[in-house]
Amino acid sequence: MIYDLNDYYKHTKTDITRIEVYSNNDTAERLLAYHKQNKTLEMPLFDCINKSESLLPMPASLFPIIDESIASAGQRVVVTGIDSYLSLIRDTDSFMVALQKRIDDDKMNAVYMLSESNFNDSVFQNPKYTNSMQIVYIGNADGYVQEPSISVVSGKWVEQGVNPTNWRQLLKGMGQFKPSGEYTLVLNNGLIVQAGLSGNVRQITEITTIAHQFYLLPVHLSESLLEKLIVASCNSGKSPDEYLAIQFGIDNLNTKMVIKRLFELRKDNLLDAYIWYVKKTIGENSYISYVLSENVKPEHLLSRYVCDAVLEVMGDSSLSAYISNFANERVDAVKEMLNEAAQFMPMFIAQAEAYSDNQIAPWLNCGTDAERIEIVRRVSENDLSVGLPEIWKNKFSLLDDYLTCDYDYGTRELTAYFREYRRFKVADMVSAEFVKKAFDYVLPGTFPLRDSVLQDLCTDESTALLVVDGMGAEYYPLLLALADRYSMNIESASVAAIKLPSCTKFNKIKWNNERVLDAVQGVDNVSHDGAEKHEATSPSQNIVATLSKFKSVISRVVKAFEKYNRVVVTADHGSSRLAVIAHEEEMNKTLLWEGEPTHSRYTLEIFGKQRPLELEPFYDVDKNITYWVVRGYNRLPKKGTVSVHGGASLEERLVPVVMFSKAKTEQIRKSVKSAAQIVEKIGFDDI
Repeated sequence: MIYDLNDYYKHTKTDITRIEVYSNNDTAERLLAYHKQNKTLEMPLFDCINKSESLLPMPASLFPIIDESIASAGQRVVVTGIDSYLSLIRDTDSFMVALQKRIDDDKMNAVYMLSESNFNDSVFQNPKYTNSMQIVYIGNADGYVQEPSISVVSGKWVEQGVNPTNWRQLLKGMGQFKPSGEYTLVLNNGLIVQAGLSGNVRQITEITTIAHQFYLLPVHLSESLLEKLIVASCNSGKSPDEYLAIQFGIDNLNTKMVIKRLFELRKDNLLDAYIWYVKKTIGENSYISYVLSENVKPEHLLSRYVCDAVLEVMGDSSLSAYISNFANERVDAVKEMLNEAAQFMPMFIAQAEAYSDNQIAPWLNCGTDAERIEIVRRVSENDLSVGLPEIWKNKFSLLDDYLTCDYDYGTRELTAYFREYRRFKVADMVSAEFVKKAFDYVLPGTFPLRDSVLQDLCTDESTALLVVDGMGAEYYPLLLALADRYSMNIESASVAAIKLPSCTKFNKIKWNNERVLDAVQGVDNVSHDGAEKHEATSPSQNIVATLSKFKSVISRVVKAFEKYNRVVVTADHGSSRLAVIAHEEEMNKTLLWEGEPTHSRYTLEIFGKQRPLELEPFYDVDKNITYWVVRGYNRLPKKGTVSVHGGASLEERLVPVVMFSKAKTEQIRKSVKSAAQIVEKIGFDDI
């Protein structure tokens, strides 16, 4: 028979051993409350399990403990929590058989509360059990209760948090009646796989399952990596995500710093985990996300970032909309680790050679020498009649300033001559027409001399001198453009002629040595030896090496303003790259000469001999000597030399004379900054 609660209450006052089979948890809860109101002692089954036990006791070992607890209570006992226990074990029949023995013996002053869904009535088919009310059914079942799901894990993999750490705590948390829901048991002493547990209990021994179920970590990470990460994060008291963020550095979790940090961590055992974390943290449309979209070996990480991924992007038309953002992101990141990244630029440039200027230009933006050399090489193949092509102007500002058409030399002829000279030099060629022009142009005798321009300044105690060795007039617009770019004040600027022959030893500048700044070396050395002495270097390399020397001109002027009001920048002589090209292309001529001339570009006057028209005379007043100096790009038959200066071409004999002023000037510059402001503004790496 099935009782409802009200009908059953009057039958509870007894000392027989009884099983109360309840229909649902609500009924069970009300029934337990009634027992307790009537001085029946509740004995939760979990109280019979020692918290130090690493294995769940099976019925054979558990029942003696239950019996002892009931006997020692000294009063009527109601045992709860049986359903939670039964949900954990596979062999529930053994429990029922043991319980039947207690019912048959009828020695326990106890009531065992058990849900109808867990009660095995096949063990109690004899009507005597219900007739004697040792088995009592209370209420009608009113719905299905989902079985609980229990995950048992090791404490080294899952942080305890609010989770139970032993079987006793688990059973207590599962409740007094029919349990449901999800539970996690974290065994701090390690997980020992136990036989005899039910299908509700999942003993998780695979780290990949732990990683996915508890931390949503990707399964593609190796088991050894997952274990290192999970153990480390548990030991730190953080989640794996939090641990990775802390170790990686919050300040590094941006597109500018990510690749640098990954490169620093390239030998770390958790590198793949950091890469996974970066990919899920950084925006999907970023360049770094694209770089990391394919598995990459640690040793190839930086080469893929600098080179391989760029080639893929350039070759994939579907990514064209992202190129600008990708390139800008890449340059910011590369500049954070320029020394390391620069080694891969030559490889990128070599593999991208077949791409057009428009395709590669966005990516040649990191300011490395290799990129600048490639820019010059590509520019040399363009029409430079209107200056530097627009796509390159922001990529190599020194080259843009060198080729600028914004400044003139005082006369239309000189301006046109040097504009054409610079274009030919970048293109590493010369035309027959220009060779003739170099020969035909004769500098007027009235042209200002450098020494005359400097004469009044050399005694001014507030004016310093900065000599740029080998800086001919071809660099005059570059100096002015740099001054303009960095808002420097210029008091006066012109080109002036030096003495012939156009060599240092004939053009010493008279100036108080205390006010002579350390000279800017290198321009002349590159013109003689190339970018690397004793090594074959390309014309593009030499141009980049030469232009780079001008980085220090502005910085030295600014530094000098700490002591002086003005700085004069000039040179000892210029040089002619086109004279060398003309000779190599056999576009000049070697003059006939008896004996050994002094130099390939000049010689001493020979008394009694008619001076050839190809030579220009120059009388040195101080030495009372007349030199015959070669005009244009011809040469004298001096063995073993193809000198780049010493002659009378305009690029060899004309030099800039530019006076920088600390004070505001109105003649040339409009915007003015203090020396301190200029120092702060100048970032020579991106010139």
